[in-house]
Amino acid sequence: MDMTVSPRSLRKPAVPVPRRLPVALAVVGSVGVFATSLRALPPVVLFPLAAAWLAAFAVGALAPPGSGPLILTALASLTKVALVAMVVWAITHPHSPVGPHTALDWVPLGMQNAGTGLWLLAVIRHRAR
Repeated sequence: MDMTVSPRSLRKPAVPVPRRLPVALAVVGSVGVFATSLRALPPVVLFPLAAAWLAAFAVGALAPPGSGPLILTALASLTKVALVAMVVWAITHPHSPVGPHTALDWVPLGMQNAGTGLWLLAVIRHRAR
């Protein structure tokens, strides 16, 4: 009986190169958005929402080439819609505890927007895989 282990079986799942920077920016930006703009939500709502959102990015980043880009494109599109909603909310409800109000609240939104924008740019240029 051969007890050798092939190097292929020791490989851990890796995020493909075109997904690394956009997903990293989107995840860090998402954590920042949950910590700043959405901090007024009750923890019972905030923590499961944050866990599901971050898990969706992890699934999209680690998924095979067929479904990974589709998941990340859907998340990027949803992020763009959420950003527009946050901007409208911030303008129409300036005294609400939810939403971006200071410059530090806008930085994570910009980071998340940049990450998903880079992903959509890769999709448009047919470099997403």
